[in-house]
Amino acid sequence: MNSKKPKSNKSHSRNSAQPSNRGRPVYESQMSVDERIVSRKIARNKKNRRKKIIFRAALGSFFFLAATALVLILFFNINTVTVSGDSVYTESDIVKASGVNLGDNLVFISSKKINKALTEQLPYIGKAKIKRRLPATLEIAVTKTSPEFAVMTDGAYALLDGNGKVLEKGLSFVGENITVANLGKVTSAETGSVIVLENEQIFTKLMDLRTAINEYGIKGITSVDIANIYDIRLVYQGRITLILGETDGNNLTHKLSLAKEAIKTQDEENSDYRGTINLTVAGKAYWAEETQTELPEETAEESSTDENGSDISESNTEKNTDKNSDKKDEESSSAA
Repeated sequence: MNSKKPKSNKSHSRNSAQPSNRGRPVYESQMSVDERIVSRKIARNKKNRRKKIIFRAALGSFFFLAATALVLILFFNINTVTVSGDSVYTESDIVKASGVNLGDNLVFISSKKINKALTEQLPYIGKAKIKRRLPATLEIAVTKTSPEFAVMTDGAYALLDGNGKVLEKGLSFVGENITVANLGKVTSAETGSVIVLENEQIFTKLMDLRTAINEYGIKGITSVDIANIYDIRLVYQGRITLILGETDGNNLTHKLSLAKEAIKTQDEENSDYRGTINLTVAGKAYWAEETQTELPEETAEESSTDENGSDISESNTEKNTDKNSDKKDEESSSAA
């Protein structure tokens, strides 16, 4: 007995087995002609909208900046200039040298340009800054600089500040608290500009030396000799020569620290001591008293003995102090 099998819906099962394209990108090759036309039109519209947005934003920014600049030009012009700070120059001299004129725009004034003009034309001004007081006042704040070094050039002295700027020149003598510096050959020494040396390393050594001296608070350096960078020498109070020899960033501060200690020890025992302190050996300071003439034989023999040099280091400073004290007692008994 034949029984008919029910027909299976093959097409239905086949369609249900195919994966759905929902959520997957549809490429142009998979689209019909009409779908391609619609897709391209949508893409063109998006691109045109982006261009319009960018154009409108750029145009709006341009008009905003133009309006802002117009307002600044019309409403923020200088009608008052004031000067503050400490200076040896008069207010009118500073305003004139700054190059600022009434009616100049307050916003577009250059602080850098004013600083350059003032520090070059008026050398005793170390730094100048501007302060804008809206709507129409400009304040020039100045800081003065002072001479620290005197350098011989063209047969006369030129005064330099701590940064090496020439403050004035053509002087026959220098005042107190100014260190006379031998810096070798001077190439240029224009007032208001930094001095130019034939050997640029010497200028660098001078700046390093100044920094280290200030760091350790060593007062009374009357002269420095850096003409030979391998044999640097300082003179303290015109009576004690500190022989540093060759220095670098590592040993300079250490040598000056030891020099300060040696000077303090010597001044406590004999404030009239004249001679040298050799600091060329790391960690040591050798004293050598200056030979004096026209002294009694006994005193002269003691002085010549001292020329061989007393040794002071970080570990034996007290020992040398006792030695100088004994020597002083012997000289007193000899004089008696």
